[in-house]
Amino acid sequence: MILQRLAAYYDRLLAEGRVQPPGFQEKEIPWVVEIDRDGGFVALRRTGEGKRGRRFVVPFEVKKSVNIAANLLWANPEYAFGMPRLDLTEQQAAKVPRRHDAFLERVRDLAEIVPDDPGVAAVLAFLENDPVGALEKAEGWQELSERGGNVSFRLVGDEGLVCERPAVGKAIAEEERDCDAGATVVQCLVTGRLDRLARLHPSIKGVHGGKPSGANLVSFNLDAFTSFGWEQGGNAPVGERAAHAYVAALNRLLDRDNDRHRLVQGDTTFVFWAAAPRPMEARFGHLLGGLLEAPVESDGAPVRQTLEAVRRGLAPDLSDQTPFYVLGIAPNAARLAVRFWHEGTVAGMARRILEHFADLDIAGMNAVPSLWALMGAAAIDGDPKRLQDNLRGKLAAEVMRAVLTGRPYPATLLARAVERSRCERTVRPVRAALVKAVLNRRIRSLGSTEREVTVSLDPDNTNPGYRLGRLFAVLEGIQRSAQPGINTTIRDRYFAAAVATPRAVFAALMGLKNAHLKKLRRSKAALAGYFENLIDEIVSGLPADGGFPAHLSLDDQGRFIVGYHHQRSHRRAAAASDDETVAKPDAESQSETD
Repeated sequence: MILQRLAAYYDRLLAEGRVQPPGFQEKEIPWVVEIDRDGGFVALRRTGEGKRGRRFVVPFEVKKSVNIAANLLWANPEYAFGMPRLDLTEQQAAKVPRRHDAFLERVRDLAEIVPDDPGVAAVLAFLENDPVGALEKAEGWQELSERGGNVSFRLVGDEGLVCERPAVGKAIAEEERDCDAGATVVQCLVTGRLDRLARLHPSIKGVHGGKPSGANLVSFNLDAFTSFGWEQGGNAPVGERAAHAYVAALNRLLDRDNDRHRLVQGDTTFVFWAAAPRPMEARFGHLLGGLLEAPVESDGAPVRQTLEAVRRGLAPDLSDQTPFYVLGIAPNAARLAVRFWHEGTVAGMARRILEHFADLDIAGMNAVPSLWALMGAAAIDGDPKRLQDNLRGKLAAEVMRAVLTGRPYPATLLARAVERSRCERTVRPVRAALVKAVLNRRIRSLGSTEREVTVSLDPDNTNPGYRLGRLFAVLEGIQRSAQPGINTTIRDRYFAAAVATPRAVFAALMGLKNAHLKKLRRSKAALAGYFENLIDEIVSGLPADGGFPAHLSLDDQGRFIVGYHHQRSHRRAAAASDDETVAKPDAESQSETD
């Protein structure tokens, strides 16, 4: 199914002129050797900076199932000139002459097919007449010999390479169309048509963390993977044209200059495309990739404004039934691993993305969280880079699946968000948003009658964990108001224990609160009265026996964190409002950042 969708995307790209037909590919060629019609050396030209070069249309790269296999009219200096790199071992250097012979033999074969083409004849003459001797004095040769890089040839007066000349292109295209008598012809599993068997599939490049030389999505590299006497690609017969198509399409999606269609999280690279050109192709990575920053406001209004803008932008997509696909792949030992695959429609994607943002909406957040930010909620200090690449990639794939299917978010994120909040003794807004989303999705998926977590403070929520989180925030506010400028608060000392084992700390905290209120009444009686009324309101919703729970479940620990965040965000919003009669929090409380 994946290969079929990619092959269909290739047909679309080919019609749009964005990929090359079978037998050809776009390739960066940093170095070009200019020669005259007699094969005489003219100059060695750089086409870019560093190892990057200009893109040219060249014959498709050969699959090197053996140690020696030469590309046609482009290669590295070892193949093109028989010049070994300085870092090669003696055993590796011994293979270089054979590599150059293989390259030269392919040029000779081509010269027999197109004997009248002056470009091919000039390249052959240049290669047969000591190419290294001609290049050694050229500017740039030292850099090329030390750093390597692909090199090709251009005839003086031509704008394109020799391999781009019409006669060469026609010869390669005819070779692709011909079906050799000795070739294995199969019914292709992708197209259903008869075609030559692709014994080895081309390499896929651009997967984050993968080998620079590329890897395969389909391969049979051990006898244990084969059956019924078939070898390599014969175990899953795919035609050469289909193999070229799906690999060319995937390489185009993975191109590092093509960020509109790719998103990297850890070791997983996501690519996405539609069956026909649609704005969603460009929006998808933008919506989930972290570009939705909003102005900082503690009451959460910018987030809601951003969400409203997203809703308006996605409104035309909500009725679009064009198929849309998302593929997540990661490097593995011998081939690429498929981490994620989803087929849907543009309308379905738009609805799910809006649901995802709505689940994450919470007061006090400065931006709509990206996939990167959500991974950070599970990491030390909120830094996604602190997660191992493979873990971040797996979590990203699970979150992507939840976003696009409406299923619950991975429970691992809840456990990690709670753990990091306890360890760091603080609640980051994005963690509170993630906890809210995980809890609400789970409630809906189970069809539970349990109360969902709201965007902002919910005075009617009687869940013990939520109430205790609110209570802890109020107790901390009392302490800060009574002791302005205090360096170590009850959050620094007791937060971790209060989240998991409330009974162990809340009795002592309530006693400490009395001392703080006594001090506060002397200078800010109205504020002290406000805090006392607020505590009475919160405690009245706790169990009738008046005791604190000995332990909180993981879900209720999450509600504690959200309750704490809600209460603090509500107080900051109230302090910023001119309609509130309560005194504003002290300067330190206002400036503190979660």
